[in-house]
Amino acid sequence: MIVNSTALPSLTCLRAFVAVAELKNFTRAAEALGLTQTAVSHQIAQLEEFVGKPVFVRSRTGAVLTPAGRTLRPAVEGGLALLRDGVATARRAGAAGRLTLQTTPEFGAQWLAPRLEGFLRDNPDISVNLSMDYRRADLKAGEADLAVWLGGASPELDSRRLRLEEEFPVCAPDVAKTLPPTKAFCAAPLLRYRGGRHTVLDWERWLVQIYGEALAKDARIARHLDDRSTPEFETFSAMLDACRAGAGFALVRSSLVADDLAAGRLVRPVEEAILSDLHHYIVADRAALDRPEVRVFHDWIVARAHDDGSS
Repeated sequence: MIVNSTALPSLTCLRAFVAVAELKNFTRAAEALGLTQTAVSHQIAQLEEFVGKPVFVRSRTGAVLTPAGRTLRPAVEGGLALLRDGVATARRAGAAGRLTLQTTPEFGAQWLAPRLEGFLRDNPDISVNLSMDYRRADLKAGEADLAVWLGGASPELDSRRLRLEEEFPVCAPDVAKTLPPTKAFCAAPLLRYRGGRHTVLDWERWLVQIYGEALAKDARIARHLDDRSTPEFETFSAMLDACRAGAGFALVRSSLVADDLAAGRLVRPVEEAILSDLHHYIVADRAALDRPEVRVFHDWIVARAHDDGSS
């Protein structure tokens, strides 16, 4: 069936319509789509011109669907879902022996990359494209076959926790040898990096949870927490490089320093640790797991993470 170009509004208009309908706000919809608010408003104006009547009632608090918008919404959402699933199926059909894994830069660089060579050596017929990004890939749309995310996923996806994560500080062995018996964390800088919000690792929160509010309110500790004389590092890897070189303490999750601890490049200067609120999960669209190469990689990463966590 050939559809005349004048019979449908643009795909961009429809995506903008669905985003505003779901979020009830033009600004949040623009952020979700990676567009400006002006661009989203323009797309909705085009759609309303095409339909011949308003699809949203705008106010200072947000946007609400009109009767015409409520009629249109299920058809647009259903059509986009069918299109998404059809494209994903076509992409998977041509991807035998290849898979894409999306994960965060921290997990990808610190845990996965050192182990990936072994998987590829043992599975020469499978090629893996590793995508490291904070934006979560749309697995239902086929943007990636698998993902490792910090935190769970929606019920629509297959999600399995890889291991329990602990949060604790690390430092170079030489730094640990020189620490005083009290107020040890004041003896060296508390290292930070610019993407720290993505790992949700916060020195003040950790110190309060371990030692109580009295310590966090200690004037000396407070000054040390506020000290920004040590510059923030661009990446987690750069921060760990500095930590290995003796620049100070780094607050980490257990999987991200497993190899450094095993090799003695980093040590835990104190025994205290907290069980993290966030753990790494291997996530996939259930349809993708029917592909042999995806299932093999999924089962391998689960087994490797379990071995690390139980060692």
